[in-house]
Amino acid sequence: MIKGSCLCGAVTLEISGTPTSLSYCHCSRCRKAAGVFSAVLIGPVADLKITSGECHIARLEPDAPNVHRRAFCEHCGSSLGDLATDSGIYVVAASILDDDPGIKPMGHIHTASKPDWYEITDGLQQFEGDYVPPA
Repeated sequence: MIKGSCLCGAVTLEISGTPTSLSYCHCSRCRKAAGVFSAVLIGPVADLKITSGECHIARLEPDAPNVHRRAFCEHCGSSLGDLATDSGIYVVAASILDDDPGIKPMGHIHTASKPDWYEITDGLQQFEGDYVPPA
């Protein structure tokens, strides 16, 4: 079980099972929410359970062509990610994890949107758009 919580503790969650990936997202929305990039944990939405504070989660719907909602705690502003996508996955901001997810970052996604002044030097794979895990 991987537990997570927002800064003020109003929102808590649990993730069962093994996440599909841990990535660094450079899309413009993640940059605005987190800085240069956002570390995101991705897995099947059936493995995610909001254990408290569902009523404190605010959501910002995306404008096209973006597909992910931005969820955040209405009290402290902690970015939570997209907790229930239409495609059946969760995208949880790794910054709210209280436990080790048991996997390491696999790469950088949406690098086509990264700022020109930031150079990726860690040797991880880079994807101009979304990473689609092998079936």
